[in-house]
Amino acid sequence: MRHAKLVPLALATTLALGASAEAQETGTPVFLAPNRAFSAHELGLSLSAPGGADLGLEGFYSFASGRNDFGLRLGLLDSGDTSDLLLGGHFRTCLLTRSEDFPLDGALTVGVGAAFFDGRSVVRVPIGLSLGRRFDSSGLSFVPYLQPVLLPTFSDGDSELGLALGLGLDLRLTRRFDLRVAGSVGDLEGFSVSFAWVR
Repeated sequence: MRHAKLVPLALATTLALGASAEAQETGTPVFLAPNRAFSAHELGLSLSAPGGADLGLEGFYSFASGRNDFGLRLGLLDSGDTSDLLLGGHFRTCLLTRSEDFPLDGALTVGVGAAFFDGRSVVRVPIGLSLGRRFDSSGLSFVPYLQPVLLPTFSDGDSELGLALGLGLDLRLTRRFDLRVAGSVGDLEGFSVSFAWVR
């Protein structure tokens, strides 16, 4: 019952502050499921098509520490005229575990990242709540989820406060490989496909 009371409060806090901008720490529509697919670490690649850009390509590495995990991202975003260098990191911690009272797992996500282009930079500090659960059926394991993200963004003395809603599906292909697809609605339009090697 305690978990069920936390979710409306967390959702209200996240949604009440939002207004417009992009998703996640590097500005690409890559989102996080509430529960991690790895027990020790993962290494992977993300391809994305965020609004206003042709293609994003990022490598990522994440590692576990108890109920928490930490991740690093490095990549490039091709915007037609320019190629932005992307660098970011995130933290995820389990807040909710599904029970008879509440059917979903939940995690708090916090990140910080930057995009560098033409001598300028954009810094993002996303704060999100990921809700979903893993389903195991006939040898198939997958996690559908949604993740509202509050996104403070800073660039050249300006700041914005935005909101994106990520929708995703993580699919376990084998014991060692995951396929992850995500998209976003609201102020950010775009989608991503990620491949991860997990241990």
